[in-house]
Amino acid sequence: MGKNKKKQVQYSRREEQQAKKVMIGIGIVAIVLVIAMFVGYSYWG
Repeated sequence: MGKNKKKQVQYSRREEQQAKKVMIGIGIVAIVLVIAMFVGYSYWG
């Protein structure tokens, strides 16, 4: 049981790092989309 728990902790840490990268990526994409929308509205509006 103890060994399995250690492996799970390491795995969850890796997952957390991946999740942070994914969240940062989603945030950047969202900001780019918002900027693109503002540019589009100002261009065609």
